[in-house]
Amino acid sequence: MNIFDFYKDPAKHNELGEILTLGAQRHPYGLASNFLEKDIWVTEILRLLFDEGLIGNYSTAFKGGTALSKCWGAIQRFSEDIDLSIHWADLAEAEDEAEAWDKSNSTPSQQKKFRDKQSKLLTRWSEALVNRLNNRFAAYGIDGLVAELDAESKGEKINIRYPRLAKDINNYQLDYILLEFGGRNRGRPTISKQVNTYLSEVSELAALTLPTASVQAYDPAYILWEKLTALHQFCTQTNDPNPTRLSRHWYDVDCLLQQNFSDPIQNRQAMLDVIDMKSNRWVTLGVDYNQIIEGKLVLVPTEGRLAAITKDHKDAVDGGMFFDSPSDFGIIHKNLLAAQLGINKAIRNMNS
Repeated sequence: MNIFDFYKDPAKHNELGEILTLGAQRHPYGLASNFLEKDIWVTEILRLLFDEGLIGNYSTAFKGGTALSKCWGAIQRFSEDIDLSIHWADLAEAEDEAEAWDKSNSTPSQQKKFRDKQSKLLTRWSEALVNRLNNRFAAYGIDGLVAELDAESKGEKINIRYPRLAKDINNYQLDYILLEFGGRNRGRPTISKQVNTYLSEVSELAALTLPTASVQAYDPAYILWEKLTALHQFCTQTNDPNPTRLSRHWYDVDCLLQQNFSDPIQNRQAMLDVIDMKSNRWVTLGVDYNQIIEGKLVLVPTEGRLAAITKDHKDAVDGGMFFDSPSDFGIIHKNLLAAQLGINKAIRNMNS
């Protein structure tokens, strides 16, 4: 039986709740039922976007924590949002990408003009996507399934509400699926990956029909350098970042480096491309991404920021966001301090 048939019929809601409870009891990672339920909808949204083509013809990369978790199993935490980048030149409908890049970076005013234009284009595109999603959702016949554009996000955030039938309560988990889009990033290079639900890993539920998706995931080297530069930003920006749900980035980077997910030094072109993009498109007060090219990457926060991020990590652990017992943040901090020294030394050696 298709999992979504249980949502259509209120008389089957209790049975679905029992299925999710059984899934939580038998899942190899012991995932809570509310995570298993949300993951069903995350996978279905990815299927709609990529397999059914709701995302359209623009080059679009699936990236971030959810991609790391579901495409590679590289992190052992539940990532609940869907992070996507639309290739900036596709969105801008640039005939000559190199020429458009140079022209839009020629002066600070040109950069601002480009960012403003991209925001308007992304808002228009996201509004159309919301309409496509809601038209598609109508065919499900499921109450409470709706997509909404975050009006304050300049087209960068779409919230998808779905009926929640799992019995677990988790205050750390968002009660909706967040689609985050970037219209000033690259949407390539990508590789094809198959995505399945966590519930499909429970053998006792093999008779259920569950969604699967074939996605275009961002190249691993680019994912790693986006993560590394994100830590550099959080550590060096003038204003303290909001620590809520932020510690996951340090956890992710530690996992990727410990697993040799991608070699940050051998993939120098990915480093240069990401730094070029962020320096020109995502300017943040106090952050100089070009310092990284000089061997001055910063991965560890100052003492003041460290305390807040450490607390957020504990909140995530207490909130059941991990499949296993993650390292204490003190160990993550120690590992990344060593990684910072090693990466910077290697970069300086390459420059000499």
